[in-house]
Amino acid sequence: MTIPEFSVKRRVTITMLMLIIVLGGVVSFFGLGLDLMPDMEFPMISVVTRYEGVAPEDIETLITKPIEEACGSLKGMKNIYSTSLEGSSVVMIEFEWGTNLDFAAQDARESIDMMRMMIPSDADSSAVLKFDMSQMPVVFFGIIGLNNTMELREYIKDSVVPKLERLDGVASAMVFGGRAREINVLINRFKLNAYGISMDEIAAALAADNINVSAGQLTEKYTEFFVRTLGEYKKLSDLENTIIRKTGAVPVYLKDLAEVRDSYKEQRDITKLNGKEAVLMMISKQSGANTVLTADRVKKALEEMKPTLPGDIGFFPVMDQSHIIKKILRNTLVNALVGGVLAVFFLYAFLRNWRPTFGIFLAIPVSIITTFIGLYLMGYTFNIFTLAGFALVVGMLVDNAVVVIENIFRRLEAGEERPRAAAEGASEVGMAITTSTLTTIAVFLPMVLSKGFAGQISRPLAMTVCTGLLSSLLVALTVVPMVASVLFKKRKKIEAAELEKRKFEKFKQRYIALLTLALKRKKLVIFSALGVFLLSLFGLMITGLEFMPQTDTPIVMMMASFPVGTDLEETGRVVEQISEDFMNVPEKMYVLTMIGHSSYGDTDAAMGSMPADVNEGMIMSRMVDLEKRKRKAFEISDELRKKFPPVEGVTYKFLDMGSQMSGSMSQTPVELKLFGRDLDEMERYAKAIARRISDVPGLRDVTVSLKEGKPEIQVRVDRDRAAHFGLRVAQIGRAAQAALSGRVATKYRAYGEETDVRIRFSEEDRRSPADIAKITMPSQSGETVYLKDVAQLTEGVGPLKIDRENRLRKITIGANVANRSIGQVVADIKDRLADFPMAKGYFLEYGGTYKQMAETMTDLLLAFLAAAILIYMIMAAQFESLTQPFVIMFSIPLSIIGVIMGLIVMGMSFSVPVMMGVIILGGIVVNNGIVLVDYINRLREQGLGKHDAIIQAASARLRPILITALTTIMGVLPMAFTTSQGSEMRGPLGTAVAFGLTASTVLTLFVVPVMYSITDTVSERAKRQVSKKLHGHE
Repeated sequence: MTIPEFSVKRRVTITMLMLIIVLGGVVSFFGLGLDLMPDMEFPMISVVTRYEGVAPEDIETLITKPIEEACGSLKGMKNIYSTSLEGSSVVMIEFEWGTNLDFAAQDARESIDMMRMMIPSDADSSAVLKFDMSQMPVVFFGIIGLNNTMELREYIKDSVVPKLERLDGVASAMVFGGRAREINVLINRFKLNAYGISMDEIAAALAADNINVSAGQLTEKYTEFFVRTLGEYKKLSDLENTIIRKTGAVPVYLKDLAEVRDSYKEQRDITKLNGKEAVLMMISKQSGANTVLTADRVKKALEEMKPTLPGDIGFFPVMDQSHIIKKILRNTLVNALVGGVLAVFFLYAFLRNWRPTFGIFLAIPVSIITTFIGLYLMGYTFNIFTLAGFALVVGMLVDNAVVVIENIFRRLEAGEERPRAAAEGASEVGMAITTSTLTTIAVFLPMVLSKGFAGQISRPLAMTVCTGLLSSLLVALTVVPMVASVLFKKRKKIEAAELEKRKFEKFKQRYIALLTLALKRKKLVIFSALGVFLLSLFGLMITGLEFMPQTDTPIVMMMASFPVGTDLEETGRVVEQISEDFMNVPEKMYVLTMIGHSSYGDTDAAMGSMPADVNEGMIMSRMVDLEKRKRKAFEISDELRKKFPPVEGVTYKFLDMGSQMSGSMSQTPVELKLFGRDLDEMERYAKAIARRISDVPGLRDVTVSLKEGKPEIQVRVDRDRAAHFGLRVAQIGRAAQAALSGRVATKYRAYGEETDVRIRFSEEDRRSPADIAKITMPSQSGETVYLKDVAQLTEGVGPLKIDRENRLRKITIGANVANRSIGQVVADIKDRLADFPMAKGYFLEYGGTYKQMAETMTDLLLAFLAAAILIYMIMAAQFESLTQPFVIMFSIPLSIIGVIMGLIVMGMSFSVPVMMGVIILGGIVVNNGIVLVDYINRLREQGLGKHDAIIQAASARLRPILITALTTIMGVLPMAFTTSQGSEMRGPLGTAVAFGLTASTVLTLFVVPVMYSITDTVSERAKRQVSKKLHGHE
């Protein structure tokens, strides 16, 4: 008993099974998460190490190089990048795709721990972090209020953060910006010298006194006591009364040497929201948590806290990923629904009969609900790619049902009873629609198995479509024949036939006339098709190549860099003036400014998306939704860019937030990486390259990563003099560091909070180079030695940051792209630099989004070739022929004609979503050819001649071919023509499928029959030649 026969005989059973599936689908629907992008784990980890107050060159030597050495032999490592900044080192390790990052991160931690002795002991422990798109911050809040940012920061950390971190789905709520509390012990240099005490002695005394020590247990009379020595400071007066040394009977207290202040850390950054000083709170979700629900819970909790908050505290979502997700997913869902409605209305207009239309319509909701179950079991979420898969497949879900219903009607017209016609009609075409479905699914198999970024983004879409198609096949073989056995009537087929005869016959006759003419001029048809195909490839020169379409996000972000040496106050003043232009943008909601480098931005600063020093600032503006503004974010950026003309020593760079949210790991679309030996020579080359390419059409914001040297006072130790006093370079350096930037000697603990206790010279003792020369340290014999006695002070410059790749120093020339594709721009750059002279040992590599695009396109091209081979193999098995699959596959290049024409008409570039559309088309367009060739073969088996079989098959299959093709086209049309938020990603995919399938369907109706006739003739001649030779040999 076949599946359709079982479905017709056991209607109640099938109905109950369908209800179970529907219930399971509803439960799965509510269990699926909501995210902008699929869960993508980029094969990269970062190692961040803080060492406050240390220059970039020293960071490179003391921290970066040892970590590179430790991590350079990790299993699966592909590349290693590093950036040495003032006070921090960021080492990023890229692995091969498919590497288990949990194991890789653990291996990195173990390797770093083994070489910890090579890193200065007062440097912070290294933090090893994974790059996980799912754990990106879901909401950034700008917070203003209270008297100062220190009070505000402490209030938020103590009163708000604990409540938010208890919410379901919230992984962490981290507070940044503002002034952080610090206990400053300001040493009087003259008193220090008078007592002959060193900074090391003070630090050691504080650390030794501020401690609780557990001594163990004591048992007396059946009672066990835990013995503890309590020494931790309870109040600041305890700190002040610490005895540093006892000279005879007279103790020297800390208060005799220093002033103790409950104050702030030295300010190295300023954060403002709409011109007011603010702090930031970053909400991160737990892995696998629903982004939208998590963000909504946080916002609801903050709303409920309002009555208990001090009156002027306000929370402003300056970046809200959940809001963007809601808008994009809602628009994608609308596209899918509109596409489904259009497909159903088109079917009804074609059939003019509600019964078969209802039977076909059932395939859409039941298949989609079944797909929910599959996505839930595979651990996927609703994101732009899974929903694009729904929007794409909605028109394809009816294809199998159309074939089944048409065959059932044919049997009803022949006089069969409804149950028998439904069961045998569906069974008769069961193998055909199964093969057709498998050929479409075969296209997606290489996409599912692809590694790299291509696999990460295409796998969710592919699995959505495959699950949907398998569901539609199940529905077509079970639900459709069951419904047909109940609802369909014979007379409706007669009415449908009459309607076809009246409305469709003229169109069919014209088609047959044209096909007959084409069969007479076979060479002209084939060479014309090939000519149009080759001509269309030149259209790629018009469209150009790009990685991902330029996506509109309601964020405009600009980095501003001023001459090195500009202090925090001056940078803040200029950035505030710049922010006024952002405030005057009518579409803005909030304007956030961040000046200077804070610890929370180490990795971002290394990548160029956050300020790296006090001479840099970032201005970010959140815009209203796209529906409420006439301009897109990049248009606003272009207008603002005109307000900031180039100035010597000042650079402005707008960041492409859309490309970052669509999965690009690069900060700029175009990157030229210059490698070499000498940093000064590299800088000269980099600036010359930047000047040469700056006027390339479409290139914007050309920047050089190596900044102007930062002014330094360099302490050059006289080793002979130092040895005379028994001093080492490290001792001298630590003494200078403790005097100027200070040293965290211990922690002050109160009310569950830890506060750094920093010892350093008082402000009046560290104002000029002369003060540095007067820094003292004890010699080996106990006498006081001045820094000037063992070292020479000279002025010099040092780099603001040092970039390395695979242990080589590099300088990156980066740029944005506007109004042209990346491929076109890079081609022009290569022409400009073709004759650029460089000495031996210096070389350029192309990186950025362009490199990622090339790698991804290569992966997708390989997936396309693999898909074509699979399709050929399936069709060869079906037709038991090695030549007929080639006839059908001729429709694939015909679809590319439509794709390129569609891109030109819609003004789009050839991008990753378009390439995915081309791969998908490979599985769709062959279905029409399969139906046509299969029927030609059956007619020839019945005794018809080749020409008559071709004409009759083309005439009989014209209607189902048009119905299946047009329903698919109708399903994706809303996706192709939508202009709502997020349409930049799904629009090119819809355009490729809609235009490609249109061109392929039209051309297939002529080219496939002609190709069949040619290959059959050639095959027959070959057989005759072989037969003659065999007979002649005999």
